[in-house]
Amino acid sequence: MSQAYTKYNGKIALKTKLDVKYPKNFAQAKVNGSTSASIGWAPSGKGKYDYNVVAIYNDDDFAGAKHITYAFAFHDGQPVALVDQATNGGPDFYPTQNASVRDAFDRIANGTSATSGSTSTSANSSSSASSSATSDLTSDGRNGYFATPSATRGTWYFVNDNQSVTKVTITDHELTTTIEDGSSSTTVLYNRQSDYQIPQNPSQDLQSKSMDWSEGNAFTHNGIQYFSVRSWLQ
Repeated sequence: MSQAYTKYNGKIALKTKLDVKYPKNFAQAKVNGSTSASIGWAPSGKGKYDYNVVAIYNDDDFAGAKHITYAFAFHDGQPVALVDQATNGGPDFYPTQNASVRDAFDRIANGTSATSGSTSTSANSSSSASSSATSDLTSDGRNGYFATPSATRGTWYFVNDNQSVTKVTITDHELTTTIEDGSSSTTVLYNRQSDYQIPQNPSQDLQSKSMDWSEGNAFTHNGIQYFSVRSWLQ
């Protein structure tokens, strides 16, 4: 696939070549050809709409007025991947016929439901990561937990170049990544002591206990808060 999708970042409106702006223009959007069902931005997936959208992607890389806009949403608590390719008459979202996108979003979404088997995997990963953090948060170059910017916390969905879907859940100092087969991994984020030198030949013990540690660094770009992550021994 040659598409290059632009993702709505939660702050700056996502604009298509038809001058449709999301999430604002969800108010005028149709679903399945009708305006009887409401659709809107609700990053938690539990908003006030019939279709609560958690992620929006658009690609304008086509001739004329052609475009592809994906809205990943929850309807009656169930995940649904919607797509709009209307070139006139306003946005009109339908469940996508792209099986790869649809199935990937289903797997990611169901991997975090309270009753799914994948939740156990995620919980175990988080438990493993947390257990690797000793009560001493200043050992091995650590300088306490790194606090993620509050604006970044929550659940994020990403469409990769191969149209697989990855889910990232950010809490106050942990980051969990879930891929479409339901498997997940969690890393605990720390500040690094300014004078700490990463060993050129770290011991096996250090490699083992820091496997689920990462360094977090916050920064602001164009008024938007971000943070970067790198593995502890990188």
